[in-house]
Amino acid sequence: MKSFAGERLRRAFLGPFGLLGDRRYALVDAEHGETVISARRSSSLLGFRARYLDAESADAVAVTTPGGMTLGVDDHELLAEVARATGRPVAVERNPAGFHDAAAVHLVTQSSLATLGESLGHEIDPRRFRANITVETASPEPFSEAGWPGRRLRIGAAEIEVIVLTERCAVTTFDPDTLERTPEVLATLARTRENFFGVYARVHQPGWIAVGDDIHADPLP
Repeated sequence: MKSFAGERLRRAFLGPFGLLGDRRYALVDAEHGETVISARRSSSLLGFRARYLDAESADAVAVTTPGGMTLGVDDHELLAEVARATGRPVAVERNPAGFHDAAAVHLVTQSSLATLGESLGHEIDPRRFRANITVETASPEPFSEAGWPGRRLRIGAAEIEVIVLTERCAVTTFDPDTLERTPEVLATLARTRENFFGVYARVHQPGWIAVGDDIHADPLP
């Protein structure tokens, strides 16, 4: 579910529209038709946690509310809970291609996360960036991903093409657990990285990927 907290997977299928089931659902404003509601304007959505009951087939969605109730994605009580949290009536939309931003796949690197944490003076939770894949690079050099656009990466049985740097938004300022806001995260990125952190990619060849898979980049031209 777009803008809900997600789940950590050990293995997933990377298909033409990204990870199977990723952001397949979104909330829309029930009064204004197809206006998608995101955490950029309704940060309370980050307190709802979504997961698939069968993760490998992306079948049957369960949502745990901030109050601890577990409800189905189409449950009227869930819509009522979200409406109370956001202050507006909502409905659920489904799109097999997913409700993505610039592209279907989003990557960040551990070295860049570590360097950002050093700038902030504390460890930074990678969930703030809502990436699909966190990469451990062979070199500890941070921000090497800034040179990836235009290159293809093979991950497990899949291959992706990195297309653009990821421009960050206010969602990065919210702690994934407490939802407390720390504006210095975005301010630091704006000051040191021109507000870019991570990269977007599209799927060139579908396939299964898993935690621990080696990642191979095509050679530079």
